[in-house]
Amino acid sequence: IPPRTMELTPKEKAAIKKVKEDHPLMRHRQIQGILQNQGRYLSFSSVYHYLKSLDMIEPYERRPSPLTEPRYSVWQRNLMWGCDWTKLLVNHVRWYLIILIDFFSRYLIAYDIVPSVNASHVKHLYAMGLKSQSIGKGDILPEMRADRGSPNTSFVTREFFASLGADMSFARVRRPTDNALTERFFGTAKQEEIYVVGSYPDEHSARYEIGTYMDFYNTVRPHQAIWNVTPAHVHEV
Repeated sequence: IPPRTMELTPKEKAAIKKVKEDHPLMRHRQIQGILQNQGRYLSFSSVYHYLKSLDMIEPYERRPSPLTEPRYSVWQRNLMWGCDWTKLLVNHVRWYLIILIDFFSRYLIAYDIVPSVNASHVKHLYAMGLKSQSIGKGDILPEMRADRGSPNTSFVTREFFASLGADMSFARVRRPTDNALTERFFGTAKQEEIYVVGSYPDEHSARYEIGTYMDFYNTVRPHQAIWNVTPAHVHEV
């Protein structure tokens, strides 16, 4: 079969125009689908550009993206923590790095390395965070932002937060900005540590190397989003 040229034939042009006239509210992709069902295999762009040449493309106002608007507001440390986990390899077997990060300072509050993630790990991590920040009874407890994974939405986890009187909020589906800081940290950690190592030889090495990187991230590495100072500096001010 010879390669198809970009130039439309008169019959194809007539077919595009007729379908548009029969269905004036349809956009070019829908018209292309009708033409394809008729046995005319044209690209979306060919249909679009021909209709545009006829001034038959109606104006279209794109909706503003909801992904650019985070659903939280923080003005000091320990108001909101983000929780999430990512994969890493220990002796070429999948394990998980689970973290708790402060949304104000980008400071890593707590972390753990586990072979699988369940409700007990989420509970333990939050309890570790409270202890590390010396937050106790009578203090305002940080809200935890997490996705809708089963360890976060389980009855055990929700009962734990209810017993503490702490709030837990869930990121909306397909809204990465709702928990953007955890996602951003993982992107950085993978480039600077996890992908560089590839596979940690054993659990002890993984904990040591990840712990060293966490200290580096908190106390040494300047963070562009916080005026090129360290998370520890912002968290301690």
